[in-house]
Amino acid sequence: MTTADPGPGLGPEPGPLPGDPDDEELARVAALIDQGNDAFLQGEFRTAHAVFDQAVDAAAPFDQALYVRTSALVNRASAADRLGDHPAAVASYREALGLCDRLAEAVTGDAAGTRVVVVLRAGVLVNLAQALQNTGDFDAAQTSLERARALLVATPEDGTEQGAADGTEAGIEAGIEAGIGEGNDTDTAELLVGCLVALTALTIQREQWARAHELATESLDVVTRHHPTLAGRPLLNLATVHEATGRPDLAEDFARQAVAAFLASDTPAGVAEARQSLGQTYLRSGRLDEAEEVLTEAQEYVERAGMAAQSALGLDLLGLLAALRGDPVRADELYVRSIARFEESGAVVAAAEVRVRLAAVVHAEGRHEESEAHIRAALSVFAAGGLGLRCAQADFFHATLLEDRWVNGPGTSPDPALLGRAVGLAVPAALAIDAVRFTLASGQQRERWTREFAAPAMGLAFRLAVRAGAADLVGELIESQCAGTPLMDRPPDASPADSRADPSLAPPLFLGPSAFFGPAAFPGPAAFPGPSAFPSPAADGRPDPRQPGPRQPGPRQPGPADTFRLGTALASVAASAGLRVSPPPRLALHPTGPVALDPYISQAETRYGGRIRDERVVPTW
Repeated sequence: MTTADPGPGLGPEPGPLPGDPDDEELARVAALIDQGNDAFLQGEFRTAHAVFDQAVDAAAPFDQALYVRTSALVNRASAADRLGDHPAAVASYREALGLCDRLAEAVTGDAAGTRVVVVLRAGVLVNLAQALQNTGDFDAAQTSLERARALLVATPEDGTEQGAADGTEAGIEAGIEAGIGEGNDTDTAELLVGCLVALTALTIQREQWARAHELATESLDVVTRHHPTLAGRPLLNLATVHEATGRPDLAEDFARQAVAAFLASDTPAGVAEARQSLGQTYLRSGRLDEAEEVLTEAQEYVERAGMAAQSALGLDLLGLLAALRGDPVRADELYVRSIARFEESGAVVAAAEVRVRLAAVVHAEGRHEESEAHIRAALSVFAAGGLGLRCAQADFFHATLLEDRWVNGPGTSPDPALLGRAVGLAVPAALAIDAVRFTLASGQQRERWTREFAAPAMGLAFRLAVRAGAADLVGELIESQCAGTPLMDRPPDASPADSRADPSLAPPLFLGPSAFFGPAAFPGPAAFPGPSAFPSPAADGRPDPRQPGPRQPGPRQPGPADTFRLGTALASVAASAGLRVSPPPRLALHPTGPVALDPYISQAETRYGGRIRDERVVPTW
């Protein structure tokens, strides 16, 4: 993004466009935009929003002020997004797109003016994608990014969206890489970089972790080569990916580098966000005092700046900290406040994730009906958003709570209905969670995933089946777990378990009873300083407090140049490739009998989406 007038990230200054401030009133509008930009860059988002609002109103009476008014609308929307008012941000961006249509008509036949409007429209679309992600409308965000990419890689004479024919993520990525370095102006190149960062954010939100790692690594490489001062966001993306896929040491390394990069670029909001990410890694490893220090610093900043979304995330993390310290009353209070702020922001998925963690707290206090109500509410949100694997995560955790009630409930005769419900939830959920490992290309990642996530989920299914006396189910689970993992015998893109082909099958962000206390996913603020045309993802890996205990903090942060080089090197090392594998086949127990776990496999594929087992049927005799 650029900090040039009339607004950062909106493209070059227009030449003969009708928005030139050629009189006193228009000059006043431009001055208001400058004032708002200054406030935004200092993290004073409430002030920035108010000033941009004045600029929008001041420019409204002038037909010749369309460009300036569009700039003010985009910047107001960016401030609203930072303040957590995502629906208002979406509305302002859509209004700005309408003004872009009027601008395009005004410059018909003027090649230079047309190109300016094309870049302006692309910037609005990239920003709109960020706000749409924040509201959970991932499909609309994808469409917005496709349109922006097509505009930016079109020829100057073209100025159309004809390039959108290949609207896949790979097509967007290829277009971005092709557009950078082909003689595009700085503003266009920065927008292309921002589009790639936004695509990474979208992939993270959809939990397509193998793909997210590829994109985050590439975006860091592209930013390092073309705009090294903007490396904070890709580094933070990599921290998020590694935290979510069970690599806490790498997550901490990247989070530390992100802090250093944001400090070097004088981006205080980014520093706060990176500190939240670092706090998550500390919570995961049980370093509670270190977590409290960085989380408190970050929370003070986001509260002061009025960043409602990041404030909600911070409250969620502080709720986890309270829960880990054995203070359920404080955890309850913080989680309730976090849910309220997320819901006020329109971030319903993030609020639902906090509800699952709140369910654990109220369950521990014996408020079982309230706990189940929170889980049902969360499941309805996940299902409505097409987030099948998050439904599996919630079902797994629900089964854990039901088992706890069965074991530790009052009286000497546990309620058998609780155990039956727990089995019905745990087995399909465990199969879905176990299937995630087949989406990971790295053998090391698959091994870690099995050890840290799939094995505990499957262990719960075994334990509940034994408690229920379901000998046949236990036998089928044993057969299923003993089945080998075949190498992939088809192109990766053809695999139904590939996370690129199936976004529902991707590593969950919270899996065990304790891990369910972890922080909510939420896209962070703009990727770069100022009212941004570059949407950004969150630092949102879920802590797992079952990790080893405290260790000493890492070394001092390196300088900016070392940060970028080290980040790129680590990203390459972390991508160590393994042989791709396919989901295991279905197992026929005897010539005329059923397939092992067939009703549970069908239930998992119906309830959560995606492919749990290969279509092939293999005899076990």
